[in-house]
Amino acid sequence: MRNFSSFAIPPVFSMILLLSCSDSSAKSVDKVRPDGEVGASVTEGSQSTAIGQRTSPGSASTDASRRVHATSQDEDCSKVVDSCPVAGGITWQCKTRFLHGVNYAWHGFGSDFGGFQQWGLAGVSGLPEVSAELADMKKHGSNVIRWWIFADLRGDGMVLDGNGTPVGLGGTFYQDLRRALDLAAEHDLYLMLTVFSFDAFRPSKMVGNRLFPGIKPIVIDKVKRQALMQNVIAPMAAAAEASPNRKRLIAWDLINEPEWAMKGPSLHGDPDFEPLPDVEALNHEEMQTFLTDLTSTLRANSRALITVGGSAIKWKNAWSKLDLDFYQFHIYDWVHQQWPYHKSPQEFGISGKPVVMGEFPLTGLTGISVNDLLTSWFEDGYAGGISWSVTDPNFKWHENKAAHLPFAQARTCETSF
Repeated sequence: MRNFSSFAIPPVFSMILLLSCSDSSAKSVDKVRPDGEVGASVTEGSQSTAIGQRTSPGSASTDASRRVHATSQDEDCSKVVDSCPVAGGITWQCKTRFLHGVNYAWHGFGSDFGGFQQWGLAGVSGLPEVSAELADMKKHGSNVIRWWIFADLRGDGMVLDGNGTPVGLGGTFYQDLRRALDLAAEHDLYLMLTVFSFDAFRPSKMVGNRLFPGIKPIVIDKVKRQALMQNVIAPMAAAAEASPNRKRLIAWDLINEPEWAMKGPSLHGDPDFEPLPDVEALNHEEMQTFLTDLTSTLRANSRALITVGGSAIKWKNAWSKLDLDFYQFHIYDWVHQQWPYHKSPQEFGISGKPVVMGEFPLTGLTGISVNDLLTSWFEDGYAGGISWSVTDPNFKWHENKAAHLPFAQARTCETSF
């Protein structure tokens, strides 16, 4: 593994956090999977943007000479009695649990963390309605919320210079990150923050008079990729670590479904990758290098766990060489047809780390209820189930949100940290 201790952020300067407000409502974004399955792809609205202004982090301090190892707790767990440990579960703050929750996955696609001033979209710190939405998730049985940060690079959260090199975090990013963690504490929730998505690998284009940069030129250029780590990922992780509610960040999800932005053969014996037709795809080695760099940088600056939002068990070995704390896979009907939900991780040949099902339909699979899915996974040794999604209109959260309650009520201790 490459040593990225050089990416540990130096002592960070402080600033007054100003909350920005906006009465504009975020737009729903439909996602359609490559085979026609309803899922997670983006349609653009008529917004326009300018590369955001670089801002300084909120008060944070990190010893540059110290590498912060990802660990599941801060205290001596020998002094803690876990009243209901879950076999095969995720350990965090001395408790081993089944991650049960829902994908938010955004209030505003690409604008929750940093805002999008040119389109009148506020970030989390300027959206009071986010608190009510999180409270509703909690009320209906969720304890873990999967929430996307840079769905793509449209918003003000990441600042690029004229050459397309990342130079910092911008807009209201620091305020938004802090507010998200504060809200998680307020509503007794834990966050899995998804840093990137395959959506970011669509080519750069102009929408109105705003450039939507594609991320591939950054990822494949070593200098730009290291600038991304040093100027964006390290300060982001350090800011989360500096929050008084940092323990509410249970995990960094490096990228959502990277396999849809990949081409060619697998390095580790899985089927070949078949990218979406509208992305600038990487080969396996290029994506693995990118995710290795992300992992090392996050490890240097944060104690949260690390995972990857894998598209399907079809590519079960894709990220087996990364320094992850748990595996994550997604399942929809097309996956279930060949890799059925009722098989255990061991039956799929997956071992060595806990396995979380990080996306499945809020409506359940065809003929299989949400409660049956969650109960099966719990009994078969999986480490969690997180449904898709609150803001994707295809899955109708308000009509189906009660489906999580039977499992949550039956497993209150086993799903609560």
